Amino acid sequence: MIYTVTLNPALDYILSADEIAYGRVNRAKEAAVTFGGKGINQSVMLRNLGVESVALGFAGGYTGLKLRQLLGVEGVSHRLTEISGETRINLKLRAQQETEINAAGPVIRPLELMELTEQIGELCEGDVLSLGGSVPAGLEKAVLKELIESAPDGVFTVVDADGEALRLALQAGPDLVKPNIHEAAALLGTEADPDRSEEICRALQKQGAKNVLLSMGSRGAALLWGEDHFVMNAPSGSVKGTTGAGDSLLAGFLAGLSQKRDPAGALHLAVAAGSATAFSGQLAQGKTVQIIENLMRMR
Repeated sequence: MIYTVTLNPALDYILSADEIAYGRVNRAKEAAVTFGGKGINQSVMLRNLGVESVALGFAGGYTGLKLRQLLGVEGVSHRLTEISGETRINLKLRAQQETEINAAGPVIRPLELMELTEQIGELCEGDVLSLGGSVPAGLEKAVLKELIESAPDGVFTVVDADGEALRLALQAGPDLVKPNIHEAAALLGTEADPDRSEEICRALQKQGAKNVLLSMGSRGAALLWGEDHFVMNAPSGSVKGTTGAGDSLLAGFLAGLSQKRDPAGALHLAVAAGSATAFSGQLAQGKTVQIIENLMRMR
């Protein structure tokens, strides 16, 4: 079973307009409320690809209840730990360009973290544990590292984070990390150059990652699987929104592995899933991913 962990999930309030003028009253053409957070997005995308998962993490208050309801509508199994604080609301503005305003999120108390840690301790050999997103208030940046270390032997651990949280998580030797190229370059103090993807991946491997999946936006993705390096270019298309594209890419890769594809085949599905979401402006449906992947095979 795949278990996703979102320490700081959210409701995303998405407003779309022809243009936004700061310092003035603006009127949106469309508004929508949906779920947000890396692990949450992964679980929904996995469901769209026909792969079951369980979403773990924290949720509280009215917004936490709404988050659970939205996951139920999507058919996603979840065991979110109830917290005393309110799940955050993030604002997404779509106009001339896409702008995100992300809230800090609630304070997580020690007993709430303990409950999540105990859930992770119950996983079994062969399970996948995918940890992602920002670290909420009340938790140390080393929390991802500690959660990886709490997983039983034989659990395949995945991290999608950035900054200090990623640096510390690497010390726990995760089986896979999935930063985007800008996050990886910032961590390594180097240039975010897709043509240097192998160098960047190997540098992350030296810092503790066993394997690296590097998302590169319109340039697709790179994969360092052991000693083998692969690059998969993204197909051309009209990008409607990038929110969730990286999460879709990782979900596609994990789905590919669960389908017993080899690493290159899983990467192919990953890029198709990430691209399909970018072209859809929302987490893509499985049929859309299949169409994109078929088109990629025809190139």
